[in-house]
Amino acid sequence: MGLIFIDSCLIAPIRDGNLALQQHYEHGLRQFEILNMPEEVYRSAAQLRGRFGLKTPDALHLATAITHGCRAFWTADERLRRVAGSFALNVLAA
Repeated sequence: MGLIFIDSCLIAPIRDGNLALQQHYEHGLRQFEILNMPEEVYRSAAQLRGRFGLKTPDALHLATAITHGCRAFWTADERLRRVAGSFALNVLAA
């Protein structure tokens, strides 16, 4: 299966007006597969929110990855990585 990549990396370049970095990230994001979000994803996200107190976007990202059987879940959020378990990777950790 594909990977899901949280596109929050675009926020800082947009906020800072760094068009070159924004375009660099957008180019990289186009290399990933876009996954559908059927009704099952929303039910799973609600479960994740209820059990772990995740914010809605985080729960939706993780539920989508789980539903599609992704082999990896990349995040810079250590709390989300802990909830995601063994297939999660903190991309900022050394």
